[in-house]
Order: sequence, then structure tokens, then C-alpha cells
Amino acid sequence: MPADANDRAILDAPLRLHGDDTPERPVADVLLRELILEQLPVRLPTEHQAQWLDLLSHLSVAHDPECADVLLRHHQSGHVHHLTAHHVSQLLTDTGWPACERHFIGDFGLRQLLVHRLYGLRPGGAAWYADHHLLRDHYAQRAAGEAPDAQGDGAFRSLTAHRMNHHLVSGGADDVVSHLAATLPGRPGAWCADLLEIAQAPYPGGADARRERAQGLVAADGPPLRRTVDQLLHAVWLCEERTRPTGKETARTLAKLLDLLSIMDFEGAGRLSRTATDWSGLAENEQPLLRCTCTEQLRRRR
Repeated sequence: MPADANDRAILDAPLRLHGDDTPERPVADVLLRELILEQLPVRLPTEHQAQWLDLLSHLSVAHDPECADVLLRHHQSGHVHHLTAHHVSQLLTDTGWPACERHFIGDFGLRQLLVHRLYGLRPGGAAWYADHHLLRDHYAQRAAGEAPDAQGDGAFRSLTAHRMNHHLVSGGADDVVSHLAATLPGRPGAWCADLLEIAQAPYPGGADARRERAQGLVAADGPPLRRTVDQLLHAVWLCEERTRPTGKETARTLAKLLDLLSIMDFEGAGRLSRTATDWSGLAENEQPLLRCTCTEQLRRRR
């Protein structure tokens, strides 16, 4: 695969099952049939069976029950009978899928499969962008007037971080960089936590431009602080999107960018030196920077 490929592209590869006389089918179609369509939850009401795969595809971008309920209300509008996030969680558990405190679809492999399907559901990733815009706007309304370091009660530390996560993956990377550059001075510890939460997001389909942007090979506007934050966001995003290896190259990039920030003239800058050591060590060893149940499962499998 080319260096700028998204590893989810392998799901489009043609596959013919051993002893199967049917035409080749994409890997994703085979897996979706075997893992979901042929293993519907026993307690799934008949009226929801036809849309079960579509609902799960939309829920692949959700993080917690509130997030999931926003999507479910939207995609079940006009239906007489509605599933809630609580119902879906129970059905997934009954079917044997694990739970995660940061991802509503708590199995990493299943989530990547569903994310891939969501992006291809409509031309140009339209279904993907619509879902992220829906969630971005929901949390923008909820975050209005929120204090800078307000603590949330869901998968994110704050409503603003939740909003920025969905804005990042739906075309708002420049806005997210501006937000991060403006909120860094005076709060490096909380800022690093925000950065990790914002960047724990699946990358859209198509060529992956994050590596070049992280290395400063893409022209960026603004003062040195903003340009460095831009590169750092994309380097962290590479580490948090667990479809690509990180290794020594990304580790060196993280260390260099955090060290650059640590010598800039703003309050608390020096505290980022320790973060540079910690994060680069994790990246070099292919470890997630922000741990959760499903990334721990992935780490143990390796």
C-alpha cells in the first residue's frame, strides 16, 4: 500500500471464500455479513432488523450514550418504534461485543469495519460528514458558555473537547488548530488532555495527509505557536488513529514538536518537556497515547 494510504482500504480488497462458487466480494461485505447480519441479537425486535446494520454504522462515530442517542433520534425519525442507546448497548452485550468507556462501539475491529462502511454509504463520504456535523452542532449548543476547564460526565473531559473532536474529522482541522493554539498558554496539563481527546478520532477515507502535515511538509499560516500546534495535532492524531503504525518516525516528530513548544514564551511552556519524553516513548513502542478498554485489548493482542 502507498505511504499515504488509509489501512482501512484493505477492506475493499476482493475476497472469495474457500470452496465458495459465488463471485468475489469485498472483504468488508464478507465480514459484515458474518459478524452482524448472520448474528443478529436474539432480542432485537423484528421491526428493527432491517435497519440494524445501518444504525450500527452511524453509531460507529459515537462515544457515549448521549452521543449515540443524538444519532439514533435523527436516524429513526419517522419510525414508530425507536431503539435507544441503552437498548443498543444491551443488544451488543448480549451478542458478545465488548464495551469501552470512550467508544460506543467498544470493539476496535468492529468499529473500524463500521466506520469504513459509513464513509462509503453515500458518495464523497456524505453520510460520515453529516453524522459528525450533527454531533458537532449538538455539542456546540451544549458547550455555549462552558468554563475553560469544565469537567464533563461522558467520554470527554468537556463538551468543548467533544465538539472539537467531531469538528476535526468533518473538515474543521484549521478551526481546531486555532482553538488549541488559543487555549494552550497557562494550562499545559489540561491542554494536553484536551488534545488527546480531540485527536482520538477515525480519519476519513481517501489519502492520508496527516504524516506530511505533522512533519511540516504542508504550508501552514500563522505565528510559530500556531504552526507548531498544527503539526502536533496531526502527529497525535496519527498515534490515536490506530489503523497506522507510529514507530520511531512519529516518536521523533512528537518529541521535536513538544520540545519546540516547551521553549516558547508562554506560561507553563516548560512543563511540556516531560510530556515530550512520555508521549514519544509510547509512540515508539506502538502504544496509544490515551488508553481505553478497546486500545488495551488491541495492545494485548499484539
